[in-house]
Amino acid sequence: MSNDVADDDQAKEHTGLPLKSLALVGALARAIEDHQKDVIKPKKDAPKEPLIEGFVENRQSDLVVEIRGEEVGRYKVNLTKDRFEIADQSKFDAYAEDKGEIDIVITAKPAFVEASLKHAQRDPETGVIFDSRTGEVIPGLEFVPGGKPTGTVTFTWKKYKGQPVGMGVLLAAYRRGDLDELLRETPELLPARQPGASDE
Repeated sequence: MSNDVADDDQAKEHTGLPLKSLALVGALARAIEDHQKDVIKPKKDAPKEPLIEGFVENRQSDLVVEIRGEEVGRYKVNLTKDRFEIADQSKFDAYAEDKGEIDIVITAKPAFVEASLKHAQRDPETGVIFDSRTGEVIPGLEFVPGGKPTGTVTFTWKKYKGQPVGMGVLLAAYRRGDLDELLRETPELLPARQPGASDE
């Protein structure tokens, strides 16, 4: 017998619902989840491209989301970090070989590469890249400045004492109908009419 579905008694014990009702709720949750993937997720991701384009144009990496002047959250364009990478593999491999850090396949050992990149520094005057531990020049590396969009955007809710209070503010405005005008173009996000609601 599969362990995916518990027996009736165990389901009642954990949820207070009979298994058939629990299964119906589970099916509804799956339908809502599929709906979110197909319809809601594109809306959630809609700011991504314009935010990245905006960063490229004017270096604005943050966008605050507000309701009636109160912050509910913010989007942030994720940026690459400054890093070192191998620009000339043969020079770097020769350097690794001099250090006894070559694998049989004649490539620098991964741990050596990682350590070399981690401890690499660049002389701001000459641009020479060296090992910060020994001062020795590391051939074959280049410095790649960061600050370019990674192609991803992060959203965070406004928090107070660790709680996402911005979500509550936004959902309250949503339930009040404050966003109805904005959402007319996306009716799938409009709140459903409540039973017995009167037309005004």
